Amino acid sequence: MSYPTTVRANSAMLSSQVGQTVRFVGKIIEQNGTRALMAASDKGQVEIHMNDKSQYGTQFVEVIGVVNGDNSITEMISTNFGNDFDMETYNELVKKMQQFPSLYPE
Repeated sequence: MSYPTTVRANSAMLSSQVGQTVRFVGKIIEQNGTRALMAASDKGQVEIHMNDKSQYGTQFVEVIGVVNGDNSITEMISTNFGNDFDMETYNELVKKMQQFPSLYPE
């Protein structure tokens, strides 16, 4: 299965990406059934609508999914990113990718 080209996004960027596919890295705050609440790299919180096959096994998870009108994300696929991930550095990367898109083609 192939996935569409994606941009990396933090919580502040989601409102400009409604209907688009994004890559979002967050720290799990709460998980209940097919819903997860994650802390974003920019300190915001994002609700994730997990797919049926999701198995979040670490504190930090990357979600590829579509941004909904309420700035939640409907997950297509996810990857565990471990229990030790530098969210501040990642947030700086996300901001630089937005600032200099020609250096980071999608």
